[in-house]
Amino acid sequence: MNKHERLKKMVIGNRKALLVRLGFAIPVGILLFFFLQSGTQSLLYGGLIIRGLFAYGLTVIRESRFMSSFTERVRAKRIIHAQYLFDYVMVVFICFFFPLLMRLSTISWIPFLMFSFTALAMLFVDRLLDEKVKLIDPEQPTRREVRGW
Repeated sequence: MNKHERLKKMVIGNRKALLVRLGFAIPVGILLFFFLQSGTQSLLYGGLIIRGLFAYGLTVIRESRFMSSFTERVRAKRIIHAQYLFDYVMVVFICFFFPLLMRLSTISWIPFLMFSFTALAMLFVDRLLDEKVKLIDPEQPTRREVRGW
């Protein structure tokens, strides 16, 4: 299968995955808001956030398997899985540590710096791993190409 055929199938799969990701992002975002606003039911909202992130993790695993199924090169598959794992870890970091820093911090710029650093790290690592995949398997579309199509 050439790059264009792979890209078409990936774009179709990515659209379906986008709806699933939104299905998790919106409720988890609302739960994060309630977690930050609630003083008495933080454990309840925190538990629901953990369950939502666990279910989202299963979705990320399925999506990474789908995206890596288009290449036969083992190293490229590992890098693709690493991309999705890194994204998931960053989402967990943002969902847990950012709200906790907001609640515990007396200096309001620390959460902003942590969030900014995390966002920059996601962009940098994603670009770096995309380039590695391109070097290993030139026929494998990168995540940027799939998103931009």
